[in-house]
Amino acid sequence: MKHIAAFFESIGAGFMYFLEYIGRAVNILASALYYIGRMAIEWPITVTQMSVMGVNSMPIVFLVVSFTGMFLSLMLTQQAVRFGTVEYVGAAIVYVMIRELAPVLSAVVIAGRVGSAIASEIGSMKVSEQIDALRSLATNPVQYLVVPRMAALVIMLPVVTVFAALVSILMSYVVAYQVGGLEWMVFMKNVPTIVDPKIVIGALIKAVAFAVTIAIIGCVEGMHTEGGAVGVGRATINAVVVSMVLIFGLNFLLSMILFPMGP
Repeated sequence: MKHIAAFFESIGAGFMYFLEYIGRAVNILASALYYIGRMAIEWPITVTQMSVMGVNSMPIVFLVVSFTGMFLSLMLTQQAVRFGTVEYVGAAIVYVMIRELAPVLSAVVIAGRVGSAIASEIGSMKVSEQIDALRSLATNPVQYLVVPRMAALVIMLPVVTVFAALVSILMSYVVAYQVGGLEWMVFMKNVPTIVDPKIVIGALIKAVAFAVTIAIIGCVEGMHTEGGAVGVGRATINAVVVSMVLIFGLNFLLSMILFPMGP
């Protein structure tokens, strides 16, 4: 009986922690949206964060999406040459990269690079009582720390996603040309019939949703860090893991909502 009671107690504790976590995230998100709605944004900090989070993340994002696009192109081109359907290779790759892989892979890479940085930076400020010092100076931590990071990610992640899609498509074409001898006109022949503006808009909506998720989770973990250096490390790991899980979950939900009947 004791083991059963302990089991249900652990479930109850986990459920309460889950609800508390959601409450923290909603509270920070609501506060951030309040300041953004009032345009009370620290623009110098935001511009700096745009460079750190967006521009500096582009090389690793481009590498990831390039190799993904090259692998996808290699697999599809080999089979297309085998079955004589090479004219559909480009359309399939462009459709998948724009709608799914470019926004998701960009968000996952930035979650690992930027989400962890947000959590560790704010967590270090929390354990060293710098956040309490901000409050003592009549500075709201959400406005000073959360809003610039969230605004920077919301601006930069869609930009990174667009360039990532273009780079991945270009690298996919290079592989398709080398493997199957596809010319550019053949590669892009059926793209206009499959990829329409709704696909592009949907991908940008996903990027914005992922950006908000990464920023909020990183800030929640950072602002509720406890336990010194060990707590900062734990918050950093949690920020990456939770962000990545939510990115894939959100991608599924948004795909169902934005593309209910296909393209």
